[in-house]
Amino acid sequence: MPIHLERSDDGYVFRLGVRAGIGGQETARLPIQQRMNDSPHPVLKEIHSCEVAGRTLEAANQFALREKVAMLLDSIAPARTLPLAYFRVPEMDYELPVYEEDGEIVSPVLSGPKLKAPDLAGIRRAVCNYLISAGYVEEPEQVTVGVLRPRDLRLVEPAAVFRSQVDSDMWLPTVEGISSEGPVIGVLASAARLGEPERPRRGVGPLAQDAAPAAPDVMTLLRLLRAELAPRLDLEGIAGLYASEIRSEIWDAVEARSEEAGTRLVAYLTDDEGTRLELAVRRTATGEVCAALADTGINAFLADSESTLATLVGRHLYASGFLRFAEEIEVHAAEAPRAERLETDAIWTHDDGIAIGGPDSAGVEEPEEVHT
Repeated sequence: MPIHLERSDDGYVFRLGVRAGIGGQETARLPIQQRMNDSPHPVLKEIHSCEVAGRTLEAANQFALREKVAMLLDSIAPARTLPLAYFRVPEMDYELPVYEEDGEIVSPVLSGPKLKAPDLAGIRRAVCNYLISAGYVEEPEQVTVGVLRPRDLRLVEPAAVFRSQVDSDMWLPTVEGISSEGPVIGVLASAARLGEPERPRRGVGPLAQDAAPAAPDVMTLLRLLRAELAPRLDLEGIAGLYASEIRSEIWDAVEARSEEAGTRLVAYLTDDEGTRLELAVRRTATGEVCAALADTGINAFLADSESTLATLVGRHLYASGFLRFAEEIEVHAAEAPRAERLETDAIWTHDDGIAIGGPDSAGVEEPEEVHT
């Protein structure tokens, strides 16, 4: 696969023949870092490096680094298809790649079985079961996941993971990317391929690479996902979808695109102190309301009304053991912020007929002069 060296505003990059971005309309580029050698008597004065799928490659110059990148891509993409993600055991420094192959999700194990599943949730269960049986971990929560970001082939945490309050097996990670309209978040659905994007042909409908579901923020993507799954789920299953493990900067984008709804969700937790939990409710551009709470990660819920939103949050807190009953959550109006200082015009007395001023002020009688 040809790897081209390009100059960018921040230095040099490697341009790859990999479909990148949400929809595959971008080209993947690997930023090249350059630093001085800290050794007291170095043979090499400069070191060039770049990151590919969680591995940092270093070389004496850009051309030697390009050869290392090519060899690594050949090793991790034997069928010219890059991994979707990696399941990792940080304590053991062990990882398993996940590929898309003939409509299935597979994870080949060196000197072991080839795990298969119809979707990402299924392959996650299969990988976790294998790692537990092999003694790498004791429970699935010890297994972390890193998704391969197509635009620069960096291994990053999912932007968010969609789960369901009704179906505990649902697990759908997302990754941030670039579309023709700017930065978006998309569902991790297909692998990046080592080839140029297919050229559109006249008279042919939209290509499959252009139909990847994506949205500017995670709450909008959740609404699109509900519409996508509506033919297969009932109303309770659709409402039970929520976003979990949201990265902080991803939720910041939601707050930037929404506004305060003027209400709060209030609940008293079951700990010894009876902690009062208060969640701000935000209103999206489409008129829906959402709220987020930080548990093991940021979990966000979306509903068409405050009462439905309170039900969803109450179910989550009850299932997590923070509430005795799912209904123990109330909707309160947000209190007006207290003024930090009082303006002069805001100061008044209870007697409106009394004015504040000197002896010449209107409405104030001067004392009579008394002669003795």
